[in-house]
Amino acid sequence: MNERRLSPRQPIHLKVCLYHAGIGHFDGNIEDISSGGMHINVADSTAFNHKLSNEKLYVRPVNMDAIFDMQCLRVDKNAISLKYID
Repeated sequence: MNERRLSPRQPIHLKVCLYHAGIGHFDGNIEDISSGGMHINVADSTAFNHKLSNEKLYVRPVNMDAIFDMQCLRVDKNAISLKYID
């Protein structure tokens, strides 16, 4: 696998709620995280039609009072890759 991240990945399994202004809310699970971003599994990303690339999303871990501003880097069949927005 071609490693695209500059920071090492840390495996994690955390349920999250994602929000996009044009799509609304959808659920996912963080698979791994790094200091640069995260990889989130979703039930079926084909509904997005890869339209999320370079779009802004908000990620809120379930049962946590935190919201992360993220930018979508890549959409795969069942996952999306996001990076933190400074």
